[in-house]
Amino acid sequence: MMQSEPMVQPSWLTDHYYTNSILEQDSLNMDFCPSDQGYDSQIIIEGFEDVCKWLCDDDNQQMEEIPTDSYVWSPSMSMNSSDACAYVPYETQSSMVHNDDAMEIESQTGHQNLLMAYSEAIGLGQLELAKVIQKCVCQKASPVGPAIERLALNLFKCGENEGEEYLKQESMRNFKTAFRAFYEIFPYGRFAHFTANSAILEAVPTHVESIHIVDFDLCEGSQWPPVIQAIARMKKSLIITRIKLDQDQDWQFEHTNRQLCNFARSFGLNLKVQEMDMAQIVKNVEGNNLESEFMVFNCMVGLPHMGRTRNTSQAMDFLKVAKAVLDITEGIITFGDGEEREKMRTFTDFSSFFNKKLIHYKALYESMEWGFPSYFSEARIAMETLFVSPFISSKSWLQKWAEGRENMASLKEIGLKGQPLSKESLNEARELVKEGESPYGIRIEGENGKEMVLEWNGTPLVRVSAWM
Repeated sequence: MMQSEPMVQPSWLTDHYYTNSILEQDSLNMDFCPSDQGYDSQIIIEGFEDVCKWLCDDDNQQMEEIPTDSYVWSPSMSMNSSDACAYVPYETQSSMVHNDDAMEIESQTGHQNLLMAYSEAIGLGQLELAKVIQKCVCQKASPVGPAIERLALNLFKCGENEGEEYLKQESMRNFKTAFRAFYEIFPYGRFAHFTANSAILEAVPTHVESIHIVDFDLCEGSQWPPVIQAIARMKKSLIITRIKLDQDQDWQFEHTNRQLCNFARSFGLNLKVQEMDMAQIVKNVEGNNLESEFMVFNCMVGLPHMGRTRNTSQAMDFLKVAKAVLDITEGIITFGDGEEREKMRTFTDFSSFFNKKLIHYKALYESMEWGFPSYFSEARIAMETLFVSPFISSKSWLQKWAEGRENMASLKEIGLKGQPLSKESLNEARELVKEGESPYGIRIEGENGKEMVLEWNGTPLVRVSAWM
């Protein structure tokens, strides 16, 4: 379990994965990710310690308030902690298997070629050939190999051994610890939340009395503490509405609702948290006087820390509802995309779509590997299992390609206008990822400079845009 935080801090800090200094800043625009935050070495060390504890922790205490049947995985306990500690000398195995750089490069090229052959076979309808290639990939790939091999194993969900199953279970059992460490160590979620929050706060008119945030996927509510603080200083009220989807768990909303409200009270903010389905949103807006209310529609999809993906048609329905509301009142839409859905819809064949997906997730794996010391490879693989694996599946990629072609219009096509992101936000995002000192980079794209992109060695990982 994590060490306790100082008593002077709100109790929600330890539950919602923020480091000590994030919620203590005085500057409005620097609340979320100040330039001296980013990759603070002490924070990363503590995060590494947190995420590694579950691997050899003899304490079998279950995570409070979260039903095990709501997890992505719920394997039975087949090993004790000492077995797990003995289980995978990953670094040793990796050095034995890949001790020759030339062999490693050849192996990676071979796997890349096999995976492309698989995508071409699927695209041509040659399913038997695809099965043969898939079997070959599973036989050749190693869970301790380079990124392309680990990606291939997850892509086909190749046979999992007891040790890997144990890592899944331990990751879920200590989800709070894993989430906090993942969120602090890697910039994906912090970049998306910071960029969206900055756009929201900069857009709030001075004359409004209330801000109403409609959140497509509220999750644990980790995006909103900086906004709560900023709005409390503005002396305005805040409503947060979660969109209720069929697959959502009521227990999670109740837990998040309670924590958000407790946190807001610590800053003297009048916060109301509620949930509605999409059909209710427009009716609710039409029945209210909105002259003193500013509407925010926030849609985050496919960010790695979320550990799950959403149906493309659901996201598009949400954005269309947002457009309908903004036709009658003031507001902004923020859209964070960790899967490049809008870009993927432009591919005309499955093979090119598949290759783009490979490039994207290979870069994500490599960025995680860069962020971990080699002696923490067990923890890194456990985090890959928990936060990245749910996005990687040959079957789901084929489905997403079809979905994207059928359902994913661009936000411009549905009638929205891009809102320029500020130079201040760009500079602060660059500080967040330590651009120039790390392989991460930030750039502005799109008409009017409406989109900010987090890259790894030139490969986009997360896109955030603002619309009105």
